Amino acid sequence: MYFDILTSPLPESVSINGREYPINCDFRTGIKFEKIIRSNDTEEKKYKKMLLLYYPKVPVDIVTAVEKVMWFYRCGEEIEEEDDTRQRYKRRNRNEPACVFEQDAPYIYAAFLEQYGIDLIKVQNMHWWKFMALFESIGDHTKMCKIMYYRKASTSGMPKEKRAFINEMKKLYRIRDSSKVTLLQRNKNWKDYVRKRFEEM
Repeated sequence: MYFDILTSPLPESVSINGREYPINCDFRTGIKFEKIIRSNDTEEKKYKKMLLLYYPKVPVDIVTAVEKVMWFYRCGEEIEEEDDTRQRYKRRNRNEPACVFEQDAPYIYAAFLEQYGIDLIKVQNMHWWKFMALFESIGDHTKMCKIMYYRKASTSGMPKEKRAFINEMKKLYRIRDSSKVTLLQRNKNWKDYVRKRFEEM
């Protein structure tokens, strides 16, 4: 199920136990969040940083607060825990992302400026969901789109010269220190971790 951004206002808060909590919805927050979850910090440090990043006032119900952040990061997509193959981000697969915002920042910046005339350095308060809608629609003519293609392209059945070129591009634009944890698994890990911590307390 997807959130209809054309007919509904983009959320700037989340409902937890009947109470609305404001959430930092700027696209830069989502990029910082990805950096946190890809870091080598402990799970405890990650979820603490994540909660402080998104909530001006952290909710008492930490478990639900974590779930709401993951929902917001997924742009409102409700995912089935039994099947993680249905993903909103079509440019990513279950093993490795096609893009890492921090590493690919220059190419993303150039793509937005080229295709939309949007200067991401100067733009203020672009909602994360709007940013992702634009990002997912980046055209094939942009370098960012070509890089994502190189990373995910299967060379099976390609002519020898083309296969050699694609493999060279894969090496050139490889994702550094790529996390192999899927969004679904990361969501489950965090919920399990937070529940365990509260049970111990």
